[in-house]
Amino acid sequence: MKYLIVFLSLVLCLAGCGMKSSSEDKISTKQPKTAVTLTRGVYGHIEQTMILPATTVYRNKSIITAPVSGFIAEMFVQSGSRVKGGQLLYNFESKEQHAMGESGTNRVIPIKAMRNGIILDVQQQIGDYVAEGTTLCTIAESESLVFEINVPYEQQQHVRSGDRFTLELPEGTRLPATVQLPLATMNTVSQSERVIASAPSPFLPEGLYVKALFAVSEPTNGKSMILPKSAVQSDETLSEYWVMKLSTDSTVVKVPVEVVGRNSISIEIVSDSLSPRDNIILTGGYGLENGASVEVIKQEAL
Repeated sequence: MKYLIVFLSLVLCLAGCGMKSSSEDKISTKQPKTAVTLTRGVYGHIEQTMILPATTVYRNKSIITAPVSGFIAEMFVQSGSRVKGGQLLYNFESKEQHAMGESGTNRVIPIKAMRNGIILDVQQQIGDYVAEGTTLCTIAESESLVFEINVPYEQQQHVRSGDRFTLELPEGTRLPATVQLPLATMNTVSQSERVIASAPSPFLPEGLYVKALFAVSEPTNGKSMILPKSAVQSDETLSEYWVMKLSTDSTVVKVPVEVVGRNSISIEIVSDSLSPRDNIILTGGYGLENGASVEVIKQEAL
């Protein structure tokens, strides 16, 4: 009887150990699932912008000079004033008239503006004696305002005569502009070419720095898709890019893609293996391999 009890106890112990081992094997072979969120791409194009420095320049200027040696009796201008063609700028008095002390309008020589423009500088004041030919002021012709853009030589293909682009003023105002023609000189230090552009604009001072914004990428004929930045992964050298696509309800597959554009929130990709119907891993996909098990917790919109 004693031996029978010991035998039964041994059998029960072995059976229990076997059941436990079988249960542990089942637990260990069950793959853990990674929680992920999903998104979908849309066909589209992200316009890439090249920003170049530009400067305001008045190409035509009129220099007002003293007709004879004498004194400035009256002046009606100051720097920044807008004038019209024929407007009186100065009353000038020759040194002989000044010495005789003649009075009346017959003793003065009127000096008038030749064209509409803006007074850039005033170099003489009332009462000053000036020699014949001395510069009194300089007038920039309003219609001659242009923008000089410095274009690096390697970027010439993006800035051609007739191209339309956008000018951005320092306070944020944007103006539609057109490239006119390149100048025949290069900056020897920066190896950049000066290009002339025009734009309808309010009065701007000469020498104002503005930004010239050029579109430098072409649409990919509807073949490219836009995804959130977090949906696209890359290697350490940024030479390879891919996304993780949901292949079944709970597994993913790695799909290589080509990045053709980007901005602060989105990436433009090209891939023959993707369509807007595919579910792409948005978050939780970092480090996943082909066939990895996932659990979808949310579907995000682009």
